[in-house]
Amino acid sequence: MSNPKRWRGLVALIGDAVEHGSTAVERIHMATAQRPFQIIEQIPQVAAPTKVVHGIHDAVVTNTYKQIRWVNGLVQKLADVALDETSRAAEPAAPAEIPDKI
Repeated sequence: MSNPKRWRGLVALIGDAVEHGSTAVERIHMATAQRPFQIIEQIPQVAAPTKVVHGIHDAVVTNTYKQIRWVNGLVQKLADVALDETSRAAEPAAPAEIPDKI
């Protein structure tokens, strides 16, 4: 796979998969965790601490998935820079000028 357009396409495809995949997993993660928290929060003796733990859980999960997407964006940008540099290095060099007087 030496064609730069194909490499860029692969980078974009993987980047989109991580972006959308992590968003889908985050949504499922939050929905799955919501059920037991809602049940336990109905027990008066443990409702208050459970709400605190629930808030911390949601904040940590949200931040974790945001970081995954942030790193994914960074990797895509770095890959673009690397592909730009590779493309420039592969371009034929301009012919050297021969001086008029030696």
